[in-house]
Amino acid sequence: MNRLLGLLVYFLIVLLMLASCGLADGGKVTAQEVLQQNGEADVFQYNGFIYSNMTDVEWFQEEKQNYLKHDEIGAVRRQSTDARSFKDFTATKLPVGTTIYRASKNEKDTGILIVEYEGETLFYMELLEG
Repeated sequence: MNRLLGLLVYFLIVLLMLASCGLADGGKVTAQEVLQQNGEADVFQYNGFIYSNMTDVEWFQEEKQNYLKHDEIGAVRRQSTDARSFKDFTATKLPVGTTIYRASKNEKDTGILIVEYEGETLFYMELLEG
C-alpha cells in the first residue's frame, strides 16, 4: 500500500511539473527539473530526453501489455543522481550495463523504452513539457 501511495504521489508530482513547465527547451524535461521535484525518481536519459519508470503506475497497467520490445538501443553507462552531469545513458537507479530496448505499438515510435532488469520487464516513458 505504501508503494502504491508513493507511486501515486510521484505521478502527481510529474504531472504538476509537466503542467508548470514551458516549452523553452523544445518540450524536453531536464534531469534537473525531475530530480528537484523528486530526488528518488527512477529515470534515465536517452537521445536528450528523460525517461521515467512507469511500470507500476496504475493507469499504465493495461497499456503496458500492448508494447512490443524491439531492437537494443544501448546500455546504461553511468549511474548518478547529480543532474548537472546527466548525459545520454545516465540513470538514477538502473545499474551500469543494463540494456535498453526500443518499444512500440504497431511498429511505430511511442516514447516508451523497455528495460529488462533482474528478471522483470520495466517500462520507461519519455517525459515532455506540457
